Amino acid sequence: MLGKRLRKYMPALVAGSLGILLTINAGVASAGIGVLRPGAGNNPPKTPDWNVKNQEGGSGAVTTKDGKSVQKLDKSKKTTVTMLSVMLGESLSSVKVSASGDFELVDGNGGKVLRKMPANVSAEVKISGGAVYLNGEKLASRIITLRTGKGQQVVYNGSSYRGQLRLVYDGSGIQVLNIVSLEDYAKGVLPSEMSPSWQPEALKAQAVAARTFALYNKGKGHTASSGYDLCSSSHCQVYSGTAAETTTTNQAVDETYGQIMQYNNQPIYAAFHASSGGATENSEDVWGNYLPYLRSVTDDDSKSPYHNWTSKFTVVQVEKKLASAGKEVGNLKSIALVPISSSGSVTGRSASGRAYGVKFIGTNGEITLTGEQARRIFGLKSAMFNVRTERSVQVPAKGKKKVTASDGKTIDAKPAAMNDGIMKLQGVDNVVFEGHGFGHGLGMAQYGANAMAAAGSSYDVILHHYYTNVIIQEIY
Repeated sequence: MLGKRLRKYMPALVAGSLGILLTINAGVASAGIGVLRPGAGNNPPKTPDWNVKNQEGGSGAVTTKDGKSVQKLDKSKKTTVTMLSVMLGESLSSVKVSASGDFELVDGNGGKVLRKMPANVSAEVKISGGAVYLNGEKLASRIITLRTGKGQQVVYNGSSYRGQLRLVYDGSGIQVLNIVSLEDYAKGVLPSEMSPSWQPEALKAQAVAARTFALYNKGKGHTASSGYDLCSSSHCQVYSGTAAETTTTNQAVDETYGQIMQYNNQPIYAAFHASSGGATENSEDVWGNYLPYLRSVTDDDSKSPYHNWTSKFTVVQVEKKLASAGKEVGNLKSIALVPISSSGSVTGRSASGRAYGVKFIGTNGEITLTGEQARRIFGLKSAMFNVRTERSVQVPAKGKKKVTASDGKTIDAKPAAMNDGIMKLQGVDNVVFEGHGFGHGLGMAQYGANAMAAAGSSYDVILHHYYTNVIIQEIY
């Protein structure tokens, strides 16, 4: 049975003369709003800070006194704005850089000024024979920093950025890094992850989430070993520099200056996604890792354009997609909703109604996919979906029970009800996924946040709704 809070969002699909239905609701994948990019949290944290269930009583695991307000920083404490190194390009043989104002190219090791350049004139750094050249002159240094005056912007590959550029030759090519404050980074991220035309309080919630996600991931995983804090793609968060900045999104960053979400006095893994389909999910039901602040909550998804969607495949296409993913089962015979060993569920469903496993049974064997695996293999907007079939049949004469399908086989005109959630594919032409939402379903749902803001909720109320028992804390 679906959870009560999801029933009202699921379409009434009834088995009839042209199809049979298998209800499958599974975990979902992340996506940003503005240009339908993935948002934060496509991948689970490698080493979650709180992967046990007995840590909910710590000082960071309770809300503020009024449950909503922001914890202000003690101004007597001396703190500085966090700086980040963001990778813009790597493994390059040559790079052209400039700035909107006069700039200097400085030896990244000793601080010696290597070259002074006028505004809007490019300097070229090249690699030849394992050596670094600046405008044709061989250098001893492998690190070059470009710095310009206050209020000016540095330029790389036609895009402008706040802060400085650092060019590093790592032996395989040039790495281009933007050295930028967390606040300026957030300004370059926010409009790429949420539409600037959305409600101001939703933009402020997104600004806090983006700032928090960046701090949590700073220097972790492959970025640490590669010599930078964050990448600029959707693998981290989409960072587009000043070209993406808008008045509304910059205002949202400024009005939440220095604010992040914490649990147990540490930044949280602030996953977010576009559209929940009606309810967000528990972290362990998507990743297997328990995070106490990523709990399932109901969500107003009714205004989302992804609230309902459909993807259709022929049976042959389903077989080919499974085979291409290394999940070949031969000729597909049936599909079933099943529990998987790590889920702890005997029904095959999570508390919010999402499925843990989808089994594909064919002539060469059977495979079981998680909902997230099914989403990726079939390119679905989310993994909260129903599955039904379509087939072409001849309308039988009155009183007759059998008709001929398009493949020539004789089948029942009105399919029998499913037995134990198994959908047989005899005589089927198409497999249809009818789904809800866009994203992995963890943390803040962006369309839901915008709906809450439109209804009068402030950004801190929005954040406390989607992230359980967190503290919103000023850190500088």
